[in-house]
Amino acid sequence: MKAPNREYTMTTARDTIVDALDIESFVLCESEKEAKELVGKLMQSLGLVRFVIVSLDFNGPGAHFRVRAYMNKPGDNYTWLKE
Repeated sequence: MKAPNREYTMTTARDTIVDALDIESFVLCESEKEAKELVGKLMQSLGLVRFVIVSLDFNGPGAHFRVRAYMNKPGDNYTWLKE
């Protein structure tokens, strides 16, 4: 399906994300609490402040996690509609 024929002023790939960005990885840590703190710090460092940890499984040397960062929520000023 093609996007409507409009001129977009998006300047970065990040601007083209319509709703959310999912990230999955493994962090080295000593506890589930530390893993949650590290994931929060990671998201902050990436400039992704609206996020939820979808899953976190602490096991052995660290934790496997999935996190969803919301780029645009209903009612936002959508990046693809900016002129």
